[in-house]
Amino acid sequence: MVWRYFHKKVELSKRNEFTIWTETMALPFKFSSPYRIAAFFIRKGFETKLLMSQKTRYKSKAPLECSQVARGEERLFSNFFTAYNDFLRRYIASNILDQKPNLSEIREALSTGSPAILLVDSYYTAKARGARNPPHLPHWIVVTGYEGERFHINDSIHEKGLKTGKITTEGSRLSKAMDTHSRLGWPSALILVGPNRNKPIHCVGGAGLKE
Repeated sequence: MVWRYFHKKVELSKRNEFTIWTETMALPFKFSSPYRIAAFFIRKGFETKLLMSQKTRYKSKAPLECSQVARGEERLFSNFFTAYNDFLRRYIASNILDQKPNLSEIREALSTGSPAILLVDSYYTAKARGARNPPHLPHWIVVTGYEGERFHINDSIHEKGLKTGKITTEGSRLSKAMDTHSRLGWPSALILVGPNRNKPIHCVGGAGLKE
């Protein structure tokens, strides 16, 4: 969705989704790390910033709980995950802002036409969509605009009986969703994407971001 916002010719197709998935995920992961998503947009030439405290580490078993690792392979995977993240951190070092993200950075980015890719605890976004007792899981959403204390979100997660797509939620709920570390053990992360450096593209204001 973010890529299409800047390049209208990008197709929202399963084939394109799979291509992007192969660039932003790495098996045996079942997740995309903040560094890898940021690296994807950097490689495409976009102005990209990752806001994430580098002092906050994944709690011991957090990556293992979201991976396809057989029993007995945990240590091997943990060592690989650490080395892999260290490599990506060095690769995009100049694009990292070493700080915990908050709503102010999201508002500022949206006001300049930059979509905000946000790591959240899916429990809170699912509750905003009417779920009664959803699980707490790390999940990526796109914040597309805001009006006062209400934020517009594109959420692709599938929950039985719930619609996917656009939702609106209060800033207080979004702030709780952004705290992925206390319950899930994942550092809070925000990825801001601006126009392609090599191909300037006109952007609308934050409250009007539709893709």
